[in-house]
Amino acid sequence: MTAHHDIPIPQPLLQWDLGDGFTLRLAEPDEYEAVGDALFAAFHDGCWVTDFYGKGLKRIAQRAETAHVWGIFDRSGAVQAAVLTPKPEDHHEANYTFNILGVAPWGRGHGFGRTLVRHSLDIARAYGYRTVELHSSPQMTAAHRLYYACGFHRRPDWETIIVDHGQRLLTFTHTDYAVAG
Repeated sequence: MTAHHDIPIPQPLLQWDLGDGFTLRLAEPDEYEAVGDALFAAFHDGCWVTDFYGKGLKRIAQRAETAHVWGIFDRSGAVQAAVLTPKPEDHHEANYTFNILGVAPWGRGHGFGRTLVRHSLDIARAYGYRTVELHSSPQMTAAHRLYYACGFHRRPDWETIIVDHGQRLLTFTHTDYAVAG
């Protein structure tokens, strides 16, 4: 099955009520700065990131040109966690992905990371992708534990991407055998 690049996000994925006043939904453009701030805080609390990567965390409006910006918001509208998923019309790879998944320090302890992974996998499935491929810096060990817990497997044989400061990114994949392939 070939991934569908012309289908909209299915209605059930547009907004999830997570209980206790938390909602997962697409961020509005006027919320992108707050999303960037939450992601910056998420990555800088307990994880070393390069200056280059740190600056990129705040460029949410620019990233929104080719990615959907998903956030988990509390009832006051404060961003707790976020992830970016490629817009299908701008994603031409064989495998789907998601990027910059982060839970702000003030949003931890609610399972938001797992919720964002599950939501991203559901989006991949809706677009017809069988495999999700992630790349992660070696020092992001909390993220790696989350990926393993969500059924991802490490793929050292695919680890060919070198980024700033010479880091070789780790590769993780998740395959949904229910999607025709």
